[in-house]
Amino acid sequence: MEAHREQGRRPTIDAVARAAGVSRALVSFALNGKPGVSAERRAAILAVAEELGYRPDPVARELRTGRSQMFGFIVRNVANPFFNDVLAAMQEAAFLDDVTVVAMDSEYSADRERRHIRTLAGRRVGALAIAPVGDAAAVAEWQALRPGARTVIVNSSAATAGPVSRVAPDSTAAVTLAVEHLVARGHRDIGFLTAPVGLLSDEDRLRTYLDVCLRHGLTPRLLQTDLRGDAIAADVAAVLGGRDRPTAVVTNSDFAAHFVYHAARRVGLRVGADVSVVGHDDLETSALLDPPLTTVRVDRRWIGAAAYQRLAGRADQDAAAPVELVVRGSTAAAPG
Repeated sequence: MEAHREQGRRPTIDAVARAAGVSRALVSFALNGKPGVSAERRAAILAVAEELGYRPDPVARELRTGRSQMFGFIVRNVANPFFNDVLAAMQEAAFLDDVTVVAMDSEYSADRERRHIRTLAGRRVGALAIAPVGDAAAVAEWQALRPGARTVIVNSSAATAGPVSRVAPDSTAAVTLAVEHLVARGHRDIGFLTAPVGLLSDEDRLRTYLDVCLRHGLTPRLLQTDLRGDAIAADVAAVLGGRDRPTAVVTNSDFAAHFVYHAARRVGLRVGADVSVVGHDDLETSALLDPPLTTVRVDRRWIGAAAYQRLAGRADQDAAAPVELVVRGSTAAAPG
């Protein structure tokens, strides 16, 4: 059995069958967890396979089953820890299935997103999870290139994406909690950080903000930016530095909220006392900010696990992760 390793040859399923003294079919059944093999016999076969150093050939398996052992995940901004947590949960679940999840970053570029789509389709990736840029037009290209391959939209409403599964936080509840919290503290001029129309992928968040503003007689204040760190800091500083500035800002992520803090300090404002800030996600670092960030908590790993179940074909319905408001020092009564 050691000869396989010494000569550099990859042990085959036939070698396992010979060493275990059973048929090739029985080895296949045991390795794939199929019925018809006793627990004792399966354990013995797996022990022989481990001793030989046998590993399934992923290419051969794909040719035999027609199923890829690789899934893709395209994110908008890999610098945002939200997506790292989602990816970690996806990879943890994939490991148990002997599946690899390949992550790619579009960097908020629709062109880069389409290139990633073509790359993954060319490699015949079996399923795709995507946090899309804009209205998810790239999803249609994926579906044309890989018809029948499963598609899961992550952290986006992507209303135009067609018949796909969606896994995201409960955005309606999240935005309502954030804005109602500020209204209860006397804020009437509440800015809402959002992507410009061409990059907007969460129309439901924007729609909810507008609805809550209408309900309370507030004039909406959209703070549009491409949601990358430096752009957020510069664009928000320009607004907060003006005479007609909002007294509060609701962001779409704690990642963005970190840069709103930076923008406020750049123009000499105190977070909490001069301008209230609400995040979304409750990252580990958010409670460590000065002042600690009020935010909408969501379980990112729940989202990753739910997305993987849909990639693997074990579920297909949309899933909304529950949210809750965590009140800390970044929100206070409206100044004046």
